[in-house]
Amino acid sequence: MKKALREPLFDSAIVRHGFAPFVRDYDLVACIKEHQFLYRFSHCTSAWITTAVADRFWQESWDDIYTDYAAWERAGAPSGYVWGAGCLLAYPGATYVENSELASDWSLKLSKQMHEVRIETNGHDIGLIFHDLSVRELKEGEEEWVKESARSLR
Repeated sequence: MKKALREPLFDSAIVRHGFAPFVRDYDLVACIKEHQFLYRFSHCTSAWITTAVADRFWQESWDDIYTDYAAWERAGAPSGYVWGAGCLLAYPGATYVENSELASDWSLKLSKQMHEVRIETNGHDIGLIFHDLSVRELKEGEEEWVKESARSLR
């Protein structure tokens, strides 16, 4: 599990993340060397997201022009954080939290082994408490495939 989190999630592009349609598991789709991979964190009891964007960039990037990549380009690519880039850069990426108190608490509550991971990106930091992780390569046309990922990697 630790290796799957470290490699190749390090320095990849996260093009979608959030709860799976059935809302038990947390999905993360990463573009890695022009391939898409679905990281499914099963039995996710906690998920939290905090900004990784500095306050001054939030202030610079408040206008809605930053939410649309083409509009931002037409405006002359003003400085600031471009929300409309369509992906998060996973750098430094995922870290497995050893001896996590949160995971231990959930393990006791559920009588199942739980884990904690932190995923640092250029836009948001993601924290998850989950039971297991599966990783599989997606094929174009699958439900989880992200159509806009090529545009996102400019």
